[in-house]
Amino acid sequence: MKKRFLCLMLALSMVFTVATGCSQGQKVQQPQSEQPAKAGGSADIDYPTKPITVNVGFSAGGSSDVMVRLLANTMEKYIGQPIVVVNKPGAGGWVVWEELVKSVKPDGYTFALVNSPNISLGAYDDVNPRSYTIDDFDLLANQVTDYSVLAIRNDETRFTDLPSLIKYAKNNTVLSACSALGIISDDASVTEYFNMNEGTDFQIIQTAGAKDSETMFISGNSDILVANIGDILTAHNSGNYKVIAVFAPERVELLKDVPTAKELGYDLYMFSARGYALPKGVDPAIRAKLLEALKSAINDPAVKDKLDELGAVTDYKEGQEYYDFLKSNIENSKQIYGIQ
Repeated sequence: MKKRFLCLMLALSMVFTVATGCSQGQKVQQPQSEQPAKAGGSADIDYPTKPITVNVGFSAGGSSDVMVRLLANTMEKYIGQPIVVVNKPGAGGWVVWEELVKSVKPDGYTFALVNSPNISLGAYDDVNPRSYTIDDFDLLANQVTDYSVLAIRNDETRFTDLPSLIKYAKNNTVLSACSALGIISDDASVTEYFNMNEGTDFQIIQTAGAKDSETMFISGNSDILVANIGDILTAHNSGNYKVIAVFAPERVELLKDVPTAKELGYDLYMFSARGYALPKGVDPAIRAKLLEALKSAINDPAVKDKLDELGAVTDYKEGQEYYDFLKSNIENSKQIYGIQ
């Protein structure tokens, strides 16, 4: 009897020891769907703890670069860390975008400026087709939509307006400079539209960015300048050269004296949309915090007012709206180039 009692006590002791060990030495993991939500959301994550980099695929001084630097200065107060702008010009922005897909660590400390149509239409580029599409990036938000313009020098005598330029270009080669070629470039697409529909001979000289294109134009090494409003507004207002057409649906308030291409008989709208993207795979809580600060900076009154002065209209879009906007830009450009 005594032996049976000792065995029973030993068994009970073992059960108690195992139960105690499980409750003290191991924490039973609940299924993720049953885990209690952490209060405070993205505000509770330990991010950011160091400066954040935004890469720009164009040279310093152009409208894209100016816009990003303005945003970065303001975004710092919303995110609590410095925003460092790094210029990596080349291939119409694709130096930065390929890097974003291939090698940028998805930790939320590096994001990039993305320009459409450059990024949207890389896969349709005849010169250098890209293997990536907008589906390979984590699109954050669009900041501005900046319409294209065409300018001539003040001392130009061969043509004085868009109709006379088109007439001249039907019988003569006209040089233009831009940072990218073909379908991926809004600047190049303007002249390609006339080449395909009006029989003109516009030839493109590729540069590293908008500022370089303007310098080439002013120095007389190209005949015309196709750029965006944000690139030319200051020079136009100062009388340095003459803008003869804007490729917008209606006249732009900051260029009230400049007719639209449609007013002159050419049904063409073209623009550069500029937004931001992350590499895929960033923690959702980190992404949410970065997007919150980005949205606040984009819609900050001081940023919007300054961009208005520069001719870049704030056009905030995020999520599905931003994605659909870029898809519509793809379809518009495919029609210009006759791509099915």
